Amino acid sequence: MHFLKRFNKHLCLVILGLTLFSSHASALQEVKLQLKWTHAFQFAGYYAAVHQGYYQDVGLDVQIIEGNPAISVIDEVRSGRANFGVSTSSLLLTQPIEDVVLLANIFQHSPLVFVTLDKGPFHTIHDFDESTIMLEDGSDELIAYLVKEGLSLENITLVPHSFSIDDLIQGEVDAMSSYLTFEIYKFNQADVDIKIFTPRSVGIDFYGDNLFTTRNMIESNPVVVEAFLEASLKGWTYALNNLDETIELILANYATSIDPDFLKYEAESMLQLIRPEFVEIGYVNPGRWKHIAEIYQELGFLNAPPNWNKFFFAPPQDNYTKWITLIMLVSVVTFLIAGIATYIFTVNKQLRKLLIQKQKDHSLKEKHNRILAMIANDQPLQSILTEINFSIEAYRPGCLCSIMLKPDNENFLTPIASPSLNAEYIEIIKQVPIVVGAGSCGTAAATRQRVVIADIQSHPYWRSFKEALVKADLKSCWSQPVMDHSGQVLATFAIYTREISEPTSADIRVIEEVAHLAAIAIDRSRMIELLKNSEQHHRYLAHHDPLTGLANRSLFSDRVVQAIRLAKREENHLAIILIDLNDFKLINDQHGHIVGDKLLSAIAKRLKTSVRISDTLSRYGGDEFVILLQGLMDTNEASIVEKKIFSLMSKPFNIDGLEIMSGCSIGIAYYPEDGPDETSLTHAADLRMYTNKRQLK
Repeated sequence: MHFLKRFNKHLCLVILGLTLFSSHASALQEVKLQLKWTHAFQFAGYYAAVHQGYYQDVGLDVQIIEGNPAISVIDEVRSGRANFGVSTSSLLLTQPIEDVVLLANIFQHSPLVFVTLDKGPFHTIHDFDESTIMLEDGSDELIAYLVKEGLSLENITLVPHSFSIDDLIQGEVDAMSSYLTFEIYKFNQADVDIKIFTPRSVGIDFYGDNLFTTRNMIESNPVVVEAFLEASLKGWTYALNNLDETIELILANYATSIDPDFLKYEAESMLQLIRPEFVEIGYVNPGRWKHIAEIYQELGFLNAPPNWNKFFFAPPQDNYTKWITLIMLVSVVTFLIAGIATYIFTVNKQLRKLLIQKQKDHSLKEKHNRILAMIANDQPLQSILTEINFSIEAYRPGCLCSIMLKPDNENFLTPIASPSLNAEYIEIIKQVPIVVGAGSCGTAAATRQRVVIADIQSHPYWRSFKEALVKADLKSCWSQPVMDHSGQVLATFAIYTREISEPTSADIRVIEEVAHLAAIAIDRSRMIELLKNSEQHHRYLAHHDPLTGLANRSLFSDRVVQAIRLAKREENHLAIILIDLNDFKLINDQHGHIVGDKLLSAIAKRLKTSVRISDTLSRYGGDEFVILLQGLMDTNEASIVEKKIFSLMSKPFNIDGLEIMSGCSIGIAYYPEDGPDETSLTHAADLRMYTNKRQLK
């Protein structure tokens, strides 16, 4: 009955337009939309809906009202000065919450981030402690970001936003809230290097621009609300598919003084936040809103979540019975007049079949939209692929679906999601080689072509799997390669059946659609994994010497501070051993820096054998190493390590066939005898090391 619902809804909109037109040729119903900021591409969909005539088509005359920092969008709409508004996720904090109703989410991800200059002490979000931050209204998700990372708001000074990047550049503030679609462009134009901190990195993923109205508007003008929503989303679809044309529209009618390059930047940045290729424009995920409410409750901003049935807009239920009755009466009269009673049965049978198919197609589309939302929300890859299989098994009862993944740099396939295949069969196909003749999937991956085998129990490609196929009662297999945009095989998607059969054209269409969906999920999962590995690598480099892999000076200093605290508490000693290589410059000059670097790495490996796991070995400078010995009961323990180091360094090093000797000088300082902190201890060790070096001469 889905097509009847759509017919009735569109009929209501047409009736609204005709009713308004009949009263007066130009008497369109006036409604007002309050924006949350000044005119920009951020509101492109509404401009497009006006100038493409989408609002006029449904009988509406929409006035778009520009916003500014002094205007509260929610107050404007609740007071009746505007009928609709665009707000942040702070919409949930409206009191009473029953006054407002969410219509659509335009930005699937909020553009709000923290920005600092790419210099000074701000390396991680934890460095925001005791800083001054310029924050704009409605930035609750950024507050949540700070709290979730364990920062105390009492130690942070929050000041009102001036909306000028100069305050950050000139050092008036340490950080500022910014829009990825706005201020970042200004920093780029000013050629200022910045660091960006996003709440999404800790799982705080709020919605961006949210279209809403009031409960009173819905109760008094439900058809107008639905008409406005449909026309607005249609405008957004047009704007995102026609960026250049929409930019010219904005420059000509709304923001004549704005830099066109900025609008282009804003448009391209917005696509990464709206994600129209993954999520339907305006899509609302109730689960994410409930998560946002939980975050607000944790912050103490919200006492209790709203009545979700009232917060989310639900189009009024239409009475379809009269339309069905009318269609049936017209059909009966037509058939009686025509005198072809047998045709009634045939038509009804075909109609029922068509309706069932439409319902199945609609259900499959909804499931795939939910899967796209899972992809956009970075759900685990195996969960996404399993949901893909379940969607096809529900769409085509009797089939069993399987997705096999190609691991990076490997030439075989391995099952990742095969929820309906038995465990014994999955074990047999756990490593299928990518070659022609290795079943349907191995052949599909090797040829990059769909492989359809109607009778796998007798086909030569499946000869080695025949016994397992009989046990699993599998008769046919159709396999589709899953490839990325460059044509590289990522996986295969296969449909098994328990009867000898070949796919229909409808089956082929669904298989190709699923392969594309799986490719999006796998490609995005791999990109996220690469990003995580890159972040971990950068964190490692921040605390380790890139040549030797030892702790660098920053990490060593941190370890010393912790060791001194522990020594105070447990009333024991620690020692710092400073090691300076003798004649390392001569080695570099004689054999070159490449040999010198290899020698340093070899020395680092040898020194590691002289310390315990609880101790810290660091490369302190060019040819200097330093060791932190913890938990010493007396100073003799450090002397033992010193002797071991001299013994190790007395043996030659073999570097690329060269036998190189490298002696060293050592200075040792003890806590608490030689000082209370790292500075005094390293100074004492340094003096003793140079004294020992002079004695050698």
